[in-house]
Amino acid sequence: MQTARVLRGKVKDARTIELDEPIGEIEPELEVIVRAISPAKRAPLCETLSPDEWKKMFHAWLNSHDPNTPVLPDEALHRESIYEDR
Repeated sequence: MQTARVLRGKVKDARTIELDEPIGEIEPELEVIVRAISPAKRAPLCETLSPDEWKKMFHAWLNSHDPNTPVLPDEALHRESIYEDR
């Protein structure tokens, strides 16, 4: 009976994979399927920063914008301006 095991490791070079744990007993021939593991998703800043740190970063982001950027007129936000066929 064939059994499958999932072993994790890192590619060392084009022909070598360094496993995190030993293989143990295996048959003389085996099939290896390699797939990349997506990097762990980082938590959003709002979950990792204190309220004061978040406020500081938010204000730094706000201040990074050009204050002379023209503001859209109110008419630009009306449905009729967004959807031409209405």
